Amino acid sequence: GVACAVLDGKLYAIGGVGLTSVEVFDPSNDSWSAGVALPSEVHSGTAIMVDGKIYLIGGENASGQITNQVLSFDPSTSQWSTKANMPTGRKGMKLVWFENRIWAISGGGTNKVESYDPATDSWQAEASLTTTGRHWPVAWVVYSRIYVGGGLDGTSRLNSIEVYDPSTKQWSSAGNLPENKYV
Repeated sequence: GVACAVLDGKLYAIGGVGLTSVEVFDPSNDSWSAGVALPSEVHSGTAIMVDGKIYLIGGENASGQITNQVLSFDPSTSQWSTKANMPTGRKGMKLVWFENRIWAISGGGTNKVESYDPATDSWQAEASLTTTGRHWPVAWVVYSRIYVGGGLDGTSRLNSIEVYDPSTKQWSSAGNLPENKYV
């Protein structure tokens, strides 16, 4: 249930089941240190680094509730701050940076895709995936397109891949992974 992001060449391991801690690994001296703790427990959230800040999005809280919270860590102030809530609470999604926005893709049994603009602290709905939902998929951006593959659709592992084309603003099939798998 830990989320990870890289900031300033260091790996941040964020939260996890029963945890508010943040651990920071510095590969230059092969050591771990304590980072600034989260304001409350979050596990199964997803993190991404954008413009020198870490964004921790969604997840599950200590009461077992799926959250839509967005936290941002700014290393210049050494503080976590609360940002605009994601419209759909979920865990097990993937985040990518695309067209100057953080895209929250699927997760939690939904096929919803929403994007966040850090400059305006606002969310908008994007075209939904064609698959019913992908819990813990993989996602990547290449050639100005977003790809998402694998994951769980409830109980079954998937091998299908979908691609988002910004010119049509739609998702379509893009083949299959060699095996059914999820992260």
